[in-house]
Amino acid sequence: KTLGALRGIQGPFFVTKMAALRSAVGSSGARRPGRPLLIVAATFAFLFAISKPARAFLPGPSAAPRSAPAAAATSGLSTELGAVAPGSVVAEVVTPGAVPSRPSSEQPGGLARASSLTVLAALPLLKVVKAAIGGVQGGSRGSLTVRANSARGEDVQNEVTTVVLPVLAAFFGWIAIMYAIQHSLFVVPFLGAGDELYFPIIATFVAGYGLIVLEEQTEINKAASALVLGVMIWVLVGTGLNLSPSEFDKDIKSTLEDVSEVVFFLLGALTIVEIMDAHKGFDIITKAISATKKRDLLVVLGFLTFALSSVLNNLTVVIVMVSLVQKLVTDVDFRMKLGGVIVVASNAGGAWTPIGDITTTMLYIGGQVTTAPLLANLVLPSILCVIGCLGYEYIQMDGEATFERPAASKEEEETPNGQALVFWGGLAGMITVPVFTAYTQCPAWSGMMLVLGLLGVITSLLHGPENEKYSLKGALTRVEVPDCLFFLGVLFAVGGLERVGLLKAFAVQLSSVVPYDSLVAILLGFASAVVDNVPLVAATQGMYDLTAHPANDPLWNLITYCSATGGSLLVIGSAAGVAFMGLEKNVSFGWYTANVAPGALAGYFLGVAGILAQQSLGFSFQ
Repeated sequence: KTLGALRGIQGPFFVTKMAALRSAVGSSGARRPGRPLLIVAATFAFLFAISKPARAFLPGPSAAPRSAPAAAATSGLSTELGAVAPGSVVAEVVTPGAVPSRPSSEQPGGLARASSLTVLAALPLLKVVKAAIGGVQGGSRGSLTVRANSARGEDVQNEVTTVVLPVLAAFFGWIAIMYAIQHSLFVVPFLGAGDELYFPIIATFVAGYGLIVLEEQTEINKAASALVLGVMIWVLVGTGLNLSPSEFDKDIKSTLEDVSEVVFFLLGALTIVEIMDAHKGFDIITKAISATKKRDLLVVLGFLTFALSSVLNNLTVVIVMVSLVQKLVTDVDFRMKLGGVIVVASNAGGAWTPIGDITTTMLYIGGQVTTAPLLANLVLPSILCVIGCLGYEYIQMDGEATFERPAASKEEEETPNGQALVFWGGLAGMITVPVFTAYTQCPAWSGMMLVLGLLGVITSLLHGPENEKYSLKGALTRVEVPDCLFFLGVLFAVGGLERVGLLKAFAVQLSSVVPYDSLVAILLGFASAVVDNVPLVAATQGMYDLTAHPANDPLWNLITYCSATGGSLLVIGSAAGVAFMGLEKNVSFGWYTANVAPGALAGYFLGVAGILAQQSLGFSFQ
């Protein structure tokens, strides 16, 4: 009787409740797993309830005798329920003058059960009713949805079985093989005595770099590959080398400290640029650039980047200039080409000043170069490097080709409050970070965070805490965190190689094979295109003594130039290139090698020729 009554009811109240139930279930995303115990208990309760005549939907018997019309109305209720037309409202039948019934617990003979028991018994029916209504209203749409979900499920299952599981098996198999080699579980014929300890570390580094390089082909995110690479290098160091727990803990913490400084510096600079961009600060520069031809814009941006990177950290310059180009050029290919030139120009501009590049700063602090001779010896080769790259790209471009600027909407034409203050304040703050570092002895990342904090205070006062578009909080939501994770993984891996002495051993081996120190320095530039130039420069500082090669020696000038500009040959060779690859999502290792590396190579060799010409003509200053 209960089922018949439920199927017959189609009034607005019931339909509304069922629609709300379907909406709630549909909006929950995935279906929740069933609860077997609850269903079993509800079923037993339902069977127990219907084993006796239930009167849940009927008025209880009254103490007073009912009149004939009332009895007739009551006896015919179940028939009327089944005949209710759709869309009508079902109301409770109340007989005038009838005495309200007593609670079910007081019913004689226990003919009616408690209402809570009946509701519990009806719970499993809700699913039946929902399925029936859904089947009537959904029609073929439900079957199509089921088939689509089934197809997607099969695709996911195929991906898991044919791609994910084999990749995971290869990963763990690689770990097992490397572990076995390190612990001499089997002999590798081409490895000499003691090489089995370091071969797995080098092989893992090469394999990880290969995955980063082949990101487009493998479709594996480079940040994920870099994180796995960075951790696995240290796993092999910890399990394969005979380091005491205290030594390993000291090395990994020291490396993490160095890497974290770079990551925090990058995070601060990226967030500052996001705040400046939210205030349309780059519009101040883009409106001042009147160039309309591609060649003219190439030259302007190249030399502007070169000038800025001589006083700014080249990583900061790349972030600022690439963000500027994104607001200036709509053509993606041309914009990527300009970004590659910016990387080359920023590395060249940082080579000839003590504060322009981290490697130059290292050699300056180490006493290998001093300020005035450094400026005099390397300014011309650095300019030649930029001229060589720009000249190569200039010839490749059509002389009359123009570029298209993004169309400004009405919203973009509105100037936010504090546009000039935020832009020039942020730019001046980033420029003064090296000065802050020199005078306070605080690390560079702390100066960048100080500038970020001050900008956050200024924007809060200008716009209020409720406007998150211009605030520090809103800027942090737009920062590309994977870029920072990519930096963390790559630098952590390189730091592992440097800590165990592999990079220094490589430099020493290179110097023993190559007879001329100048040629070693030139090849060092090519090596810095593959691995980070910081540990390579640190290795050369240990290779060549200041007694044999005093400060401002021609060898140190060549090492300074090559280590700073050689990283431009590959996109992963410098922090500037890695930042550029993070800012421009379409840039890959292969694209950079094919489109930017030839111009970078031309500039690199032209700068080397300038240094050697200066030295041969006696124009080197010491």
